Parts: sequence; structure tokens; C-alpha cells
Amino acid sequence: MTGPEDDTLPVGARRPVLLVVGGDPLDVATTAAALEHRFGADYRVLTAGSAAVARAELGRLSEAGEPVALVAADLHLSDGDGVVLLQQAAVLHRGATRLLLFDMDENHTRIPFGELPALQRASALGQIDAWMVKGWSNPEEWLYPRVQEALSTWSRTHRPSHVVYRIVGDPWDPRCHDLRDSMTVNGVPYLFHSPDSDAGRRLVHDHGIDVRRLPAVVRHDGSVLYRPSLVELAVSHGIRIRPATEDYDLVVLGAGPAGLAAAVYGASEGLSTLVVEERAIGGQAGTSSMIRNYLGFPGGISGGELAHRAWQQATLLGAEFVFTHEVTALTTDGGRHVLGFHDGGSVAARAVILAAGVRYRRLGITDLDRLTGAGVFYGAAGVMAPAVTGEQVYVVGGANSAGQAALHLARYAARVTLLVRGGSLAAGMSDYLVRQIEVTPNVEVRLHTQVVGGRGDTRLEGLTLQDRWTHRREDAVAAAVFVMIGAEPRTDWLAPVVRLDEHGFVLTGRDIPISDWPLARDPYPFETSRPGVFAAGDVRYGSVKRVAGAVGEGSVTVGSVHRYLADLAADREQVTNPARV
Repeated sequence: MTGPEDDTLPVGARRPVLLVVGGDPLDVATTAAALEHRFGADYRVLTAGSAAVARAELGRLSEAGEPVALVAADLHLSDGDGVVLLQQAAVLHRGATRLLLFDMDENHTRIPFGELPALQRASALGQIDAWMVKGWSNPEEWLYPRVQEALSTWSRTHRPSHVVYRIVGDPWDPRCHDLRDSMTVNGVPYLFHSPDSDAGRRLVHDHGIDVRRLPAVVRHDGSVLYRPSLVELAVSHGIRIRPATEDYDLVVLGAGPAGLAAAVYGASEGLSTLVVEERAIGGQAGTSSMIRNYLGFPGGISGGELAHRAWQQATLLGAEFVFTHEVTALTTDGGRHVLGFHDGGSVAARAVILAAGVRYRRLGITDLDRLTGAGVFYGAAGVMAPAVTGEQVYVVGGANSAGQAALHLARYAARVTLLVRGGSLAAGMSDYLVRQIEVTPNVEVRLHTQVVGGRGDTRLEGLTLQDRWTHRREDAVAAAVFVMIGAEPRTDWLAPVVRLDEHGFVLTGRDIPISDWPLARDPYPFETSRPGVFAAGDVRYGSVKRVAGAVGEGSVTVGSVHRYLADLAADREQVTNPARV
């Protein structure tokens, strides 16, 4: 069902393909006709009656360089398994959505019970992106929503139509990496071009870019920013970097999952709420390429998408956000807590929630520290994944973030090696990720292994690895290493203010020593040793290092804030109207 006009167009101008594969000609024709009706103006709909025909068509499209946005295949094909076909499609067309189709049960309400194990296995192992039952009578209810969501995701990645910035620079320049990473984690639409690419040369010519001052950022209005700082970029983008007022009911420090949840619940319950974020929405979770075990998203959701949905929700409910500010001081004056910024500014609130999260621990190896951003990355697997296509890359870490990064990079790199200090992945990683890694052919896991050195002049060229048991060392070729080890809170500035444990995590509630608590009442849940200052999420001692756990803590902490504010109101009433009290 290919429009004839596409055959006469250059490959780059042809519409992306939606491929429907199934053994029942009527089912295939019905699905294809519905897709053609809704999406035919922007996509070509092709069909195949068997796995062999589909593989041949996918191979032809790959060789021709024609993009495939979606492959929908029956679970049972006359000459093969639909899940296997979808895996093969993903190898030929990276990023194509894999949609598995099932017959309805005899009651036309759900998947037949006998097919459920196949769906559970395919989903748990990351072999499909979505599933859908066939036999629908109205595509508006069943087919179109699933396909539209998939195509929206594909378009944002492969053919963005709304672009605010165009960056010209060396992909391995640390300054260029910082720019791209900042835009990616904050959801800013941009395109990147190296100066020696066709698009890069056109931008240099059209805008008179001085190639000696790269990276350069071309704004939507044609103006050019050279090596902009995060603050300059924020101002250029119209992002608020100053609070609208001096006093708030609640100030939340950090816009990770805990801070975003606190902002949603604080604003929705009538508190004037300000969120102060130094760098990016979502924190560490915002860099996760795919979170498959978050409640309510059976197909999984990226950390960035989850964070931006929460940010939109908080904003619509009335929360205010300011960015690029590093908080360096916290003082208390009566019933007001004052947060001091690095530039000398400040903001006050009746209550504060510390939700600044943690950062990945540095390797502390001189030869690698100087290559940070030039092949050595802390997080950032999402923005750099396309740059390592066909390369040998390494991921250091044994927790969920490392597993998610390894699987994402495996879609691009020739080989991904996951380096784990311990003796088991299961000790720190969710089971669904362990199972996916085990069945991903180009991901290798090396236990009891650590990085002890590296080499490269202007960018990383190789690593030195050491077996922690035998102490044997070996050199390995590496285009990039992504480090996701440990969790270090950035709380040095809080040490004089609230009680921390020996690692810098904030003590709250019953974990606070009695000698450090100044009031007659007990601390409220998530309250620190300073009354009215609370902590939630990864920065808190004893927290569960999971996105859902951080969200739960952020929302519940607002309940404790209300109790504290009620105490303040009662104290004021006692002072102003003692007879009434």
C-alpha cells in the first residue's frame, strides 16, 4: 500500500514506513486501511503476509536508507514468531516502535489466558514496546491512541519539526557535550551538527559563524550564541532565573522526582510553592532512557518524559520554578527560613523541603578526569548514544541506572560492556533489567571488575581494567565510558545547619539524635534537626533509591509541612490573642 508518488522522491524525502505483518489477510487489510486513513498523509503503510516477506521488506528498506517508524506483527505467524520478527526489525531499524498484536479471547474483552506468558516474557525482556488486541470495532478507542503515542515519540527523536536551537560543534568537545546534555535533560528541542557536515557547513555559511569559537548555538531568530553558559542559555530561552517574590509558604530545593512531587502536592493544597533547581528537571532519574516498573506505565516511560509531565502538572497547579541557582546557605529568622544563593540573592519561606538528590561518584583517576565530556561521561547515556554507533563502549555500575544505560546504548554501539565491582547484578538491579541484559546479545557483563586507568589525548581511546580478585590488569579499546556508581549527596553546605550522617545524607524523624532536637514535640516524619526544614528523596538518610520511592516521600512530606505550619499558626494565635487561646 505504498503511495506511487513516494517512488519518485529522493530517499530522504519519502514518508516513514508503518509495516503491518500478519497471517490473516482480512486482519492485515483492516489494520492497514485504518492506519492509512489516519496517518497516510505523513506515513506509508506497507503490509506483509509472513515473517519471511516482512524480513525481506525490512532489509530492502534498510539498504535503501528508508526510515521505518513502526512494525506491528501478530504473535503467531505462519512461518515464525512475531516477537522474534520484532527483535530483528529493531536491529535493522533502530528506534522503530515494536507493536505486538494478539487475538481477543472468546469474550472479546482481553488477551487469551494462554497467550499471557508470551506477552509477559516479551515485555519483561524489552523485546516489544507495546501490545494491542485485534478485533476492535472502533480504531479510535484501541488502535489510534497506541500508534499515535508511538509515532509522536519516534518523530521527536528522528524527525523533529519544532527546533528552537541548532548547535554547531565537535561532538567530543566537553563544552559541546555540556550544552547538549543540558538541553536534552531539560527537554529543549534542538539539532546538533558537526562543522564538517553538510548541514553544519550551511549553518556556518548562512549565519557567519566563527568556527574558532565553537560550540555555537543558533537561535530560532537567527542570532548566534558562542559557548554560552547555562545562565545565558536559560535567559535566551526565556526561563525564569529569579523568584517572583521574596517570601513563600514552601520552598523546595531540587526538581528531581521527590521535589516535583512535593511541588505538585504543595501547590495543589494551596501553598505558595517555589522550586529552586540548579541544573535540570528530573535529577538523575531524568536521564534514564526507560523506566519499565513505574506504576501506571505498562510500556515503560523515559525518565525525562516522566519528569516533564510532573513539571507541567506542578506548573499548572501554581508552583513556580527558578533555574540555574546553586543554594549555598540556609538560615532561620523567627518563623522564616532563608535560602542564600551563590550570587548573593536569597529567598525566604515558612517551610523548606530539601530534595536536591545525589550525584554520581567520580572515578578519581587523573587520566580520565581530564577527559570528562570527551569520552568519559557521568550519566548522559541518552544524549551521547547516537555518537557511539558501531563503537565499543563501557558502563560502570551495578544499579538500575547502569542497567538502563547499557540497554539504551546497546541499540547503537557495536558492543556494551557492563563493569560491576560486585559478584552479582541481582544485588543492586531490578530483576526485569537483569533479564533484559541477559538476552541482549551485544551486552557483556564483567563482574569483580573495575576501571583503574585510561588513555587518550583529546578524547578517550582506551581503558585499563582490573580484576578485583586476581588483580590482573588489561587494556581495552573504548570509545566512551559511562560512569554510574555510588550516590554522593551535595550537602557540605548543610553541615552547620542540619544533622547529617557520616556520608552526608540528611537525618530525619526518629533518626535524629535526641540531643540535636530542640523542641518538646517529636520531629514530624521527614523533618530534619531544624524544625520546619524537611528532607525527601535520595538526599535523605534511609531513603529507598527508586523513583517511585522518591515520589512517595515528596508527596508525604507535604503532609508534615502542613502540620508544622499549623503549629506556627497556633503559636501566632497564642501571641496575638492569648485570651481566646
